Amino acid sequence: MPRRIEYSARLSGNAARTYAALADKAYWDGLMDQLREFTPVSVVESFESGDDGIRVEMTQVIAREMMPAVAQTVLQTDLVITRRATFGRFVPDGVTTGGFSATIPAAPGSLGGDVTLTGTDGGSVLHYTPEAKVNIPFVGGKLEDVILENLVNLIGIEEDFTNRWLRSHS
Repeated sequence: MPRRIEYSARLSGNAARTYAALADKAYWDGLMDQLREFTPVSVVESFESGDDGIRVEMTQVIAREMMPAVAQTVLQTDLVITRRATFGRFVPDGVTTGGFSATIPAAPGSLGGDVTLTGTDGGSVLHYTPEAKVNIPFVGGKLEDVILENLVNLIGIEEDFTNRWLRSHS
């Protein structure tokens, strides 16, 4: 049975500034630079930003020896993750919707979800609702928990990066 959580990243910039950061390829390149500390191969593969929204595709590689033991029992090679993020048109004073996914070739599962951007009195919030599903008897639930725990850690790192970006690019 898939596992789902919710996570809200609280950001210092208002929704318009946050969306402008997300619509800037330099933001995503900077984020990949930051993530190389954890995943030495972290690159933006494609980026589009226009009137209809934002689309980003990234690749990250996690060395097998850096993975938790339960993941190493299932995966025999480094983990190559293709991440996709999309945001629709910016909605001033409303909710801008988007989505995200991560795929791993030959992995028996999926990770994806929705994300919304809304303004708050002191800034903005990116609200994530990820769902992990691993189709392996007996260890699937444990792997789903590991995936979601690592995703929360990743979103926290991205939240810190985004706040630094917003402060330095005002």
